[in-house]
Amino acid sequence: MAHDGTHIIAAPIKSKPAALGAGGGLPQLDISRCLPPTAPLTPPEQPEPAARAEATVVVDRSRVIGAGQYSTVCLGTLVAGAGRRACAIKIPHAGSLDARELGLIEAAALWQAGSAAQTVGCYGLVDLAALSARGVGAVRVWPAAAAQAIAGDGEWALVLELCEGGACWARMQAQRPGMDADLFFVWARQLATALAALEAAGMAHMDIKPHNLLLTADGHVRLADFTAARFSAQALEAMRLASPGFDPRAYPPYADFSGTVPYSAPEALTPASSSLHKADVFALGVTLYVLFVSGREPFATVKSAVEQMLLVSKGAFWEWEERHSIATLQSAADPHCTHTLPPPTPVDSHGTLTLPPPSPVEPPHPLSRSLSLGPKPLARRRTLKSRKAAPREFRRFLSGDLLPASVEALLRDMVNPDPDLRPDAAEILRVLDSIEAQVFEP
Repeated sequence: MAHDGTHIIAAPIKSKPAALGAGGGLPQLDISRCLPPTAPLTPPEQPEPAARAEATVVVDRSRVIGAGQYSTVCLGTLVAGAGRRACAIKIPHAGSLDARELGLIEAAALWQAGSAAQTVGCYGLVDLAALSARGVGAVRVWPAAAAQAIAGDGEWALVLELCEGGACWARMQAQRPGMDADLFFVWARQLATALAALEAAGMAHMDIKPHNLLLTADGHVRLADFTAARFSAQALEAMRLASPGFDPRAYPPYADFSGTVPYSAPEALTPASSSLHKADVFALGVTLYVLFVSGREPFATVKSAVEQMLLVSKGAFWEWEERHSIATLQSAADPHCTHTLPPPTPVDSHGTLTLPPPSPVEPPHPLSRSLSLGPKPLARRRTLKSRKAAPREFRRFLSGDLLPASVEALLRDMVNPDPDLRPDAAEILRVLDSIEAQVFEP
């Protein structure tokens, strides 16, 4: 889901990751090769020239699968040679300058990201104003379309990977008992890999939250919605060379704060901040805590936007969560207490597992049912080593398992108010490897 509320439902695409082309972007489009990456960071061998084919996309604007403040998403069909596969078409709202500029920033960001692991795949752009009577248009990569798109010549939309698993937020709401340690390590490793790839590309996402994480049918996480992306000086220069005349700094939305306040690092609120990568680390720490431990939005009971902004500016996420959790346990233990708070974990004050009923979930769109979309049962493959809770140890996964102290320490380090004290993505991956070897049953 975009920071403007746009949802993208997507279909799985299984193949080797696309190789990087000249300038760091996606190679010439070929439906058999330009597929979104999974875990590997190393590019595959290049296809033979004869295997390449010009791609087109069939756009059906009547089949809307998501809409937000700045864009609408509909279904499309990507065609190259004899191959066809479903895709998502993200269309900036006509008549909105902010929407058009955000679309340009996202298109350039996805080009700069190239085949970065675990990011949503982008096949290119299509000019909706040039579609045939049957809704068919040519797919063009960003450098080829940039000049026209920047000039406002045509109506350009992104052609994106379609992930049928929906957003991680919806998965958590529908299957809270399935948010266990095993899934935590899978998602945390995939997302840390995405952050490492983005750092190497000289950019940061700047709006990481459960709503912007999409799932493929086989459970791979895709980092989506790059409208809030920020770039290093080197990346800006590479983008200028790839598309002369494009500079995101010329657009007001780039200078404005475009993230989601409760998930943001304190330095993300400062436009001149140079700590791009570490801001993503902070947001990822908050996101993992929300998905696997609290099951609710950060600062959920803070109703004042001003108070929430103040807490975020101080980097008070962990401190607030700690006090909130303790207050919740005390309220549950006091029979005379009339003030109740939403439980951060499915465990009462005595340590007994008390799984709440699943949160209400909106009925799926009829199109979702026709494509067999929606959450699928999560198979539990490994179990944590059994142990007793230590004094004042109250945090648990939503599945009910105790949160290992090493996992808690990692999450706390990721949301440290001081960016210099946070681990980078490479260190997160090393720590995850170390913890994983210790906490699971052999």
